[in-house]
Amino acid sequence: MNTKLLQLEQRVKELDLMAQEVDKLAHSLANDGIAQPELLNKGHAWHRGARELLVQQRSTALKEFDECYIHMEYNAFLGRQERDRIDIERYFSLDLSVNDQPCEESDYPFFYKLFAKACSLVRATLEEVKSRELPVVTQLSFAVSCGEFDTALDLLTQSSGNDAVVRAAGVVARVALERHLLTVADIRSVAVAASSPNKKITAQDALNALVKQGVITPIQKSELEGLFKIGNFCAHPKESVTQIDVSRLVDRGRELCSVIS
Repeated sequence: MNTKLLQLEQRVKELDLMAQEVDKLAHSLANDGIAQPELLNKGHAWHRGARELLVQQRSTALKEFDECYIHMEYNAFLGRQERDRIDIERYFSLDLSVNDQPCEESDYPFFYKLFAKACSLVRATLEEVKSRELPVVTQLSFAVSCGEFDTALDLLTQSSGNDAVVRAAGVVARVALERHLLTVADIRSVAVAASSPNKKITAQDALNALVKQGVITPIQKSELEGLFKIGNFCAHPKESVTQIDVSRLVDRGRELCSVIS
């Protein structure tokens, strides 16, 4: 997960902890009235922090969140929208010590229904942002890979059959393919583990993780393994490779990167 998403995840967790404190105070207000002004202060702190998060992340849930905070219902008798007697904002301001603002035990369930929904909308922001960034990051990754595949193709075209240049083209294409698959795994939060504790993560490890999570099919995995085998042979002079093999690695590697995201 990239740094931006990690920071967002941490902030959502912080707001969730704040919300738990607010709910305890709200419940206490309904039971014994000993919660003010702490409920008012912490409640508004949570609300301001949560709403600003939704604004910054351009959340599609902002309107729903605001409707939880100040809740309106249609009054069929009057034929118009009217504000509820209890919503999040009004509950935060209740105080048993003030005669015209009594808090009744029956008020808490109405408050909690709206408050729980508002909290769930804040939590859902993380998944919304992940989904929004997914195509952007994969498109960027594919664009980078395309540049590397172009470089590999140029080397191959200009190689004139020179074995060293053909192998160099294969190595470049292999790196492009591996980098794209690891990027896809990262943005999809697919855990890629090395085959053993003391080894580095390999392309095979990425393929195993991606097929396990359904990101690629078993058929795609098998074909990718074949392409990586060509790339690996290119890096080892003792292994035999042909220009046709490397051409397939470049062309088919680019095609697979375009559909794996």
